Amino acid sequence: MCMLAAVIALAFVFVRFSAVEAGQVRSYSSNVPVRRSSYLVEFHDDAHDGHYHAVRSHGGVTVDHHYDGVFRGMAVSTSASVNPEHLAGYGGVKHVWPNRIHRLSTRASKFNATSQVLHEKTGLIQTVNELGLNGSGVKIGVIDSGVDYMHPDLGGCWKTKGCPWQYGVDLVGDHSTANPNPTPMDCIGHGTHVSGIIMASGTQVRGVAPKATMGMYRVFPCSDSEGGANSDDSVVIKAMELALKDGMDVVSMSLGTTGEWAESPSAVAAANLVAKGVIVVAASGNDGESGLLTSNSPAIGKGVISVGSVNNWSYKAPYIEVNSQSAGTLRVLKVYNPTDLNNFVFEAPIPLVVSNDVAGSNEGCNPPRTDISGKIALVKRGSCTFGAKAAIAQEAGAKGLLVYNFKAGAPETPSFGNNTIPATMISLTDGNMLAALAAKESLTLTSTNDKFATFEMEDGGRVTGFSSYGPTPELDLGVDISAPGGSIWSTYLRNNGSYASMSGTSMAAPYVAGAVALIKQANPGLLPEQVRNILTTSAKPVADPQTGQKYTPFQSGSGLINIYDAAKSRATIDPPTLALNDTVFGPFTGVIHRLAGDNVRWASRTLKVKNTDTTRGMWISMDHAAADSVTMFNQNGTVVDATYGTSGETIPTWPASTKPVAGNTLPKVTSLDSNQYIGPGLTGLVTVFITAPSGLNEADRWFYGGFLNFTMRWDGESTQSSYVVPYGGYNGDYSKINVLAPASTGLPAFVDDDGNVVSDVSAALAAKKKTHLAYFMNMPSRLVTVNLVDAAGRFAGYLPHGYNANAVRTLPAYYSYTTAALNGTAYMDKDLTKETTVAPGKYHVRLSALRLFGNPKKSSDFEVWESGGFVIGGA
Repeated sequence: MCMLAAVIALAFVFVRFSAVEAGQVRSYSSNVPVRRSSYLVEFHDDAHDGHYHAVRSHGGVTVDHHYDGVFRGMAVSTSASVNPEHLAGYGGVKHVWPNRIHRLSTRASKFNATSQVLHEKTGLIQTVNELGLNGSGVKIGVIDSGVDYMHPDLGGCWKTKGCPWQYGVDLVGDHSTANPNPTPMDCIGHGTHVSGIIMASGTQVRGVAPKATMGMYRVFPCSDSEGGANSDDSVVIKAMELALKDGMDVVSMSLGTTGEWAESPSAVAAANLVAKGVIVVAASGNDGESGLLTSNSPAIGKGVISVGSVNNWSYKAPYIEVNSQSAGTLRVLKVYNPTDLNNFVFEAPIPLVVSNDVAGSNEGCNPPRTDISGKIALVKRGSCTFGAKAAIAQEAGAKGLLVYNFKAGAPETPSFGNNTIPATMISLTDGNMLAALAAKESLTLTSTNDKFATFEMEDGGRVTGFSSYGPTPELDLGVDISAPGGSIWSTYLRNNGSYASMSGTSMAAPYVAGAVALIKQANPGLLPEQVRNILTTSAKPVADPQTGQKYTPFQSGSGLINIYDAAKSRATIDPPTLALNDTVFGPFTGVIHRLAGDNVRWASRTLKVKNTDTTRGMWISMDHAAADSVTMFNQNGTVVDATYGTSGETIPTWPASTKPVAGNTLPKVTSLDSNQYIGPGLTGLVTVFITAPSGLNEADRWFYGGFLNFTMRWDGESTQSSYVVPYGGYNGDYSKINVLAPASTGLPAFVDDDGNVVSDVSAALAAKKKTHLAYFMNMPSRLVTVNLVDAAGRFAGYLPHGYNANAVRTLPAYYSYTTAALNGTAYMDKDLTKETTVAPGKYHVRLSALRLFGNPKKSSDFEVWESGGFVIGGA
């Protein structure tokens, strides 16, 4: 942005001396990873060149990126002497954000999945065969780790005539953003795998949109200064800007940061990209085992299509061959990792026995009473770690360890620590079968890694356990739609096998991006919100076989994508999802009262149903399907940790089984106008009254949901089409949920740098030992403050990191907590700019967290914790 020097100088003087309110420094919780001395400076919409120049001219500031498309501001690196408060003090500055790190959170996959069944289930094969769609004429930008564009299935070219790769750039280099490469060649494999899902055209992998024109914006290096292959907000936002300038129709992002608010920089940038006409598809995240409120940013950005994962339906994998006198030769699927220390290979037959331990358990957590020396020990998962099981079996002389799962579904990829005993995992079904046979007869097995068989996936089509849950902090669903993401076979680096199976919402998002390209090819004039509408309303809710209901829309969105139905859609429903964030407790009135009853928690919504067929009228009807209710809380108020739990802990779900349950424990829907006729090109209104499951205890903090299932039939046609609108809400008053972890967790507490509890705070401070207040966020909060209170009960300043707007939930999977330093320094303002040295005296700490939907001006809307007293300065 150029101006005459004199104009710049005048503007600079105006900025420095005009009475403009200072911007706010936004600080993430201390457990959130950020780049050191790196910030995003966000400007107000009316900021001008003089404001930008003032920040650029500040001593010790280096501008890394300047944004003018999807984000108003710049990314800067600073010297150690520069505080972000200095930058926030300039006119025109709205916020100064720490530069948050993005990571590729793909899960290891156990199987080499085939694609034919997958493409049938999503309607892709029917779309190709009947409609001839292939993505031609549509531009897809991928923001990822780069691409091995010389892979024959991906074109084998870069920006040559007829090449699919016509756009893209490397923004990070292999090890330093200061040295980007001429092309975005992949060194990790993630972006190559993602690209294959979108557009591969080969004998092993067939992408969703093989004729699309592609762009790759590389934002992940081989490694970086943080010790991993990480990206950050500044680079990801720059990639979005370049995709916009290159005219991408669709942008696919399989990256993110967990549990964010929609105001976070990457979510804001993605939302702005959508507002400028680009369809943005993003992975919802892989933190499902940590429960609710784990959806990623930028996926939660307004208008972004947030994608969850379902498991593939079939796969091919190496197997164990078990020889039984009564059952013959059995093939049992095993988890395969060719680089594993515990490679499970036995070319000669070896005995297999169930290992019962001295405690009477078959979980292998105590020394065995069964003779397992020279044999394969079969144990059940649970009660101790995989590493402990391996060490005990190895100590007892076992030649190998076979662990079977404690829950239904495909076996997972375990870690056996540093133990070198050959070990692997099999499914619960196979483990129970082998245990029953071993109780009656002698068994032997052989196992290699070069023989493959095709298996049906036991949990094929189900929502993948790792797929992140909504809601967003403001109770929007957080997930729009699901696509295949568990065990997906796609292209990989040529120097590392050329093909690989990977799992994650990282794999589901590009599948949807490819589907969007087909829809845009069929209907080039559709706007992003229209594409999102027809995609989500044409999806198919996914049945949960464990409960007999549908999977919660907080994890599955509208359900499994159906590309054919989306491409053929002739109706829209607005809004396409319903967030019930303002339920009423009390009686209904009028006819609805007689249908629904008294004193229930309920909400009403009106939907606009448009017949987009301008030649035929449309008959509509609606029914309802309840979904699982889920919570993330134990009875004592602590958060469930289903990630590393060794006792089979899972996210609590209602119903708990397929057995019939009381009707009032499920949500209900009532409507008086759900059956009607809508003329060609016209719109009808449908009002629904949704009742929360009153039979569930509100103290258990259940999140409920379901699906409004619409059936449409057009004049002169006998076939019908199905449409769906998911809804979700909280069974209680969302604004009354405590956001801090209960005292039973041991937090809040004062700790040292190593996390050890400091029992005598006064003594620690006198000895100048680093001391912090540590706390755990069960729920996100718009505002968390940590301040000192003097002996007279007066405010004595915020601690460093003591004023956090838009605080995120702490995930138990990472065993982390948030801290504020107690070091004799305090700040007298919320922007943490007015630093002061705390006077000697007696103090205590007050931790205040605003409950969700709370009013920051009402003290009663805060949850407050007060510490015991201590002395600062030896007084």
